[in-house]
Amino acid sequence: MAGDRRLEGNGKCRCTNPSKALDVRVALSRASVLPPSAIPLYASGWTGMNNPRGTPLTLMTTNTACALTGEPRQDVRQERVLFLESGTGPGGSLNFLRDFAVHLDRSRLFPIMGLYSPNRSRSLDDMRRMRIPVFVFGAGGPSATPATGYVSRLFDTGLRRIRALRTMARLASKVLTIQLPLAWKIRRFIKKESVEMIVLNQDVHFHVPGVLAAKWAGVPCICRKAGGIGESRRLKRILNRWVDLFVSISSATEADQRDTPGTKRLIKIHEGVDLTRFLSLPPRQAMRRQLGLPDGKKVVACISRIEKGKGQIEFIKMAPLILKRYRDVVFLIVGGREPEDLPLMGELKSLACALNVENDVIFAGWRDDIPAVLTAVDVFAHCPTTFIEGQGIACLEAMAASVPAVVSENGGLPDAVLDGVTGFVVPPGDVERMASAVASLLGDENLAHGFGRQARRRVEQMFDMAVNGRALQQVLLEFVRPSMNALRNSVQSAAGAQ
Repeated sequence: MAGDRRLEGNGKCRCTNPSKALDVRVALSRASVLPPSAIPLYASGWTGMNNPRGTPLTLMTTNTACALTGEPRQDVRQERVLFLESGTGPGGSLNFLRDFAVHLDRSRLFPIMGLYSPNRSRSLDDMRRMRIPVFVFGAGGPSATPATGYVSRLFDTGLRRIRALRTMARLASKVLTIQLPLAWKIRRFIKKESVEMIVLNQDVHFHVPGVLAAKWAGVPCICRKAGGIGESRRLKRILNRWVDLFVSISSATEADQRDTPGTKRLIKIHEGVDLTRFLSLPPRQAMRRQLGLPDGKKVVACISRIEKGKGQIEFIKMAPLILKRYRDVVFLIVGGREPEDLPLMGELKSLACALNVENDVIFAGWRDDIPAVLTAVDVFAHCPTTFIEGQGIACLEAMAASVPAVVSENGGLPDAVLDGVTGFVVPPGDVERMASAVASLLGDENLAHGFGRQARRRVEQMFDMAVNGRALQQVLLEFVRPSMNALRNSVQSAAGAQ
């Protein structure tokens, strides 16, 4: 079992000592007043019924979980929840799921991670090491570039009068060839694995298959509204009516969802950072050497996925303005996964050369050890323009590392950074204001350190995953199917009567 994360719904024992299966069934039967033959088991880390080492053993049935240390527990019920991820690469969305899983009360909620398409994120490997099942339902993303099937190619023309027909044909082709098959596959998975709830990680318009699967399977559908501000409003008007609850992560995502028709219920639970990841970090100088940073220079860092409108262009344009005032500074850009980001990376490097700052801007590529990277950073600068941030996980990570931040007034970023308290908030696209704010922090160490301390305190008070993750878990538990709750209450009553 140790190397196999697959779930099975065939009722066969999944422990490393199959000879003990009947004994375990009997123990669970006594706890749930169900016949032993009706209890399929999924077990990991088997140590035997006597459990001599005293290590809890988690045994999961379709609707039951008992942690045994020699005696069956009767007060523990697990809800089986499928978290659907729409992204096709590493980033804050999957990092949230990883950090959420770290602080999850697994005796109450059993998480299953589902992806529409393959993903190379190391966060998925971390979750597999936590014995969280990870499933890939398709070969391509449901919200990626439109499918170019036969129907859509019929209208592949530049004539203006039929562009609308071409768009409709592409959408129909995408729905018929990608999204509906994915939805049906997920629906079958829900039924087979007795999934009791679907949680959509990211905005709803990225999750057409997930919404349809939840509707067809008759399970609650919760959407963690983490982005998509101002996007696909027509599609969301249709999908919103099938979502039972939206959980916004910032004031910006909350306002956007409230303004979208069809929203039934909306609450706000802020994004969170796993502060345990900041407990054991490498020395500052060691990290600087690893990143190739010169000694004796302060570091201004932009940490983000490489994408148009994410602020990297403005970050590079800011560099020569600061270098006019401070020569002992270097600019670090973290992000970029070649070959996907190669064209834009080329543009950024060309811009650095054109501005004669190619020796002052260091491209570190994609990093999965952001807390360690931040030990080498003096100022964090993230000023997106056209890309609207739901909250900005990298900004929260910088604050957790006590690094002062300069951000643009964009999406949920002002929820995190208090202007003049934990950093500075500047207008989007205003490179001069951005440079002035960064220069103020470079030139005044007391100011920078004070902002950093306040930033760390703010994260501990508002963005601690240990707190926010449990709040989200409690909300999810409230949305279990009423029929399942009624069944479990009757089972508990019968067990108590005995």
